[in-house]
Amino acid sequence: MSNRLRSLVGVTAALALASVAAACGGDSSSADEADTKSAADICPTSDTSGSVTIGMGQPLPVFAPMLLAHVTDAFSEAGLEVKIEPIPTADGLPLLAQGKLDGQLTSYTSGNFNVVNEGVNLKFIAPLDRQAETPPGAPVPGFWARKDVVGDADDLDLTKIKDGLVVGPTGTRGISAMILQNALEPFDMTLDDVQTGEVMQAPDGLVALDNGAVDLAWISAPLEVEAAKNPDLVPVAGYAPGITGTTLLAGPSLLDRPEVAVRVLQVLSDVSEEYLEGDYRENPETVALLAKAQDLPEATVEASLPLDFDPTFSMDGVGDFLEGLQEFLTAQGDLEYDEPLSVDQILDTRFVEALNSCERPS
Repeated sequence: MSNRLRSLVGVTAALALASVAAACGGDSSSADEADTKSAADICPTSDTSGSVTIGMGQPLPVFAPMLLAHVTDAFSEAGLEVKIEPIPTADGLPLLAQGKLDGQLTSYTSGNFNVVNEGVNLKFIAPLDRQAETPPGAPVPGFWARKDVVGDADDLDLTKIKDGLVVGPTGTRGISAMILQNALEPFDMTLDDVQTGEVMQAPDGLVALDNGAVDLAWISAPLEVEAAKNPDLVPVAGYAPGITGTTLLAGPSLLDRPEVAVRVLQVLSDVSEEYLEGDYRENPETVALLAKAQDLPEATVEASLPLDFDPTFSMDGVGDFLEGLQEFLTAQGDLEYDEPLSVDQILDTRFVEALNSCERPS
């Protein structure tokens, strides 16, 4: 990334953070009280109800528990009014901090770290999916390239993209940057050896890759299905097995209502257990519901690699993942602070603990 682009990003982030901080002043006594409750103290009851507004950039497959809960009316059956607002991730973060959104479905980014450092009560409360082990060449979301440039999946040579243009929905920042850095390391390359910073959504990236206008493009799900149909393209790097950083983030207005947050997770867990265990592509009802929720042909859902959804939303490994991501982003100069945030400032395990220990309201 150029120094000019880094400077522009830093200025934009600083302005956004100043706006967020100004909007988040006020009495914090209710938040303090909610934060001191144990997992046993935040169990929902039959009287637990409320309205929750969740921001979501796009109806991606990794958000399947939320999409299914919404399309099956599972939330209303549980006494909750949950609205999903289609808001780009970057635009949703200030709204989340201000309480205009209660939660956000997203991948954890430098913006999240920076906002927490400014004092906003924003917590990673549950991982939505875990990446399963996939063989080389499997059509997965991530960076794709042209075979005539980098070779076949079992014999990749990324030195061929040195000084090449890399595009993606985030401009190759955050987790996608870490994924690319890890892919370049075996070839004695770093992010400085390629051109990053250009934002391009997956549909345009796929076209640009096909006509040779870019060297690498991040192809988001479910477009990896379309990419796999092109014999000239090859997947280069995707999420490592385990935690991916995709999460339900809880903002101040949801953290102030911990029982409601746990009830939301209970619904997501029940939906995951009913529709998303194992190879859910073999369940015609699940396929039909996901296709409806994402406005996709059922054939596209059936052709996608199944994701790993754990109904317990185990937080195992989340702390280590976020610490590693913070260290990487610090080295990249993407964070607006020097002293690392503690894990407790970033995540809150009480909600998943309550999910797995509290009785469901009758």
